[in-house]
Amino acid sequence: MPTNAGVGHSERTTSFEAGQEAAQAAMAHAGTDKCDFVMLFASAPHDPIRLRDGVRSVIGNTASLFGASAPGVITNDYLGYTGSQVGVAVLSSDCATFDVFAQTGLRDGECAVGRALGRRIKSKAYVDRYNVLVLYDAVKQPARTGQAAMNFATPLIEGLSEELKPWPPFAGCGSLSDPGFVYPSVQFHDDNVLDQSAIAFVSSGRLRMDTAIMHGTRPASGYHTITKAQGNVILEIDAKPALDLVTQLLGPDSALGWEDYPLLITFGVNKGGKFNVFEEENYANRLCLAVDRERRALIMFEPDLVAGAEVQLMRRSIDFGYIKKRTDALLEKLDGRRPVFAFYIDCVGRCAAYSGMEKEEAAELQQHIGFRMPLLGIYSGVEIAKVGNDMQPLDWTGVLCIFSE
Repeated sequence: MPTNAGVGHSERTTSFEAGQEAAQAAMAHAGTDKCDFVMLFASAPHDPIRLRDGVRSVIGNTASLFGASAPGVITNDYLGYTGSQVGVAVLSSDCATFDVFAQTGLRDGECAVGRALGRRIKSKAYVDRYNVLVLYDAVKQPARTGQAAMNFATPLIEGLSEELKPWPPFAGCGSLSDPGFVYPSVQFHDDNVLDQSAIAFVSSGRLRMDTAIMHGTRPASGYHTITKAQGNVILEIDAKPALDLVTQLLGPDSALGWEDYPLLITFGVNKGGKFNVFEEENYANRLCLAVDRERRALIMFEPDLVAGAEVQLMRRSIDFGYIKKRTDALLEKLDGRRPVFAFYIDCVGRCAAYSGMEKEEAAELQQHIGFRMPLLGIYSGVEIAKVGNDMQPLDWTGVLCIFSE
């Protein structure tokens, strides 16, 4: 039997009923009464245990379950956030295998968790091509329990790379329950509801995963060098306080003040030729999380912009035409294979409500993918995909994954 997939969503506020409704819709969309694997994502208001039980009441107890918190979900014909959203995808197949793995302890060290998770995946000793999706808890400490603190993808990837290089087809994200980092997030691993964890979904057999990065940004400056940094805090660029340098780059006519920089100021790191023609897939975006007024510094989502790193200020595109170009190029890579399912990881900062855009960029993706195959998308904190020769954490980015056979 070929692989079948379906997606469903719910906006019900009662968690059991929301899980039930979304799972029923996904099974109906797949046109099957058999489910081997299910993805489950839900926003902060939901009780994860009741939600899981609602999904299980529909799909049964044997299917593998994988998922996490998400501020919102996207399907073929639905897009929602800032409410009670649930998204479910189901897959059934006789020609593919689906495995889920989990490793706890993120709060105590991301690199060690990545290494241990990679070791779990490698222990399966896959003989066929395999594909990996990783979700990790992006929030180390939610804002409602004190100052928000993040788990970093950079050391997590470093640990994973020790076990998984050369990289299989791979993508991932940092999961969170709300864009303000106020509430804790959870991860679903079969019937376990976890936190401070990294989880992996591995598919193998006839399924292949291909990915495309969608930044929607272009360089707005030349290269500038970070001259002083401390962890994820950029203190100086070109030997000037970071905030002063950004203000200079924006120019005297900019209406932006320092209070506007979080979730807006984006740096690009070019992993390709320094003076080559701009290619989106060669750039890793870095987004400002907050500002440190006292030190006139930028607090970033990741700690990898160290002294000596060269960055460019990036401008965001209000023309979503790049989405069609990127999706068409990805579909061409399938080379005659049948697209089965699309999974979209989308930075929550790209939502119209937070980015200031007049339109939702995910709606553009729905137009080009939604009629071709089942689509489930989630909003995320940090995105992970291959840039150049290695996996990179990304910010203000979309990562489209298409599974085909």
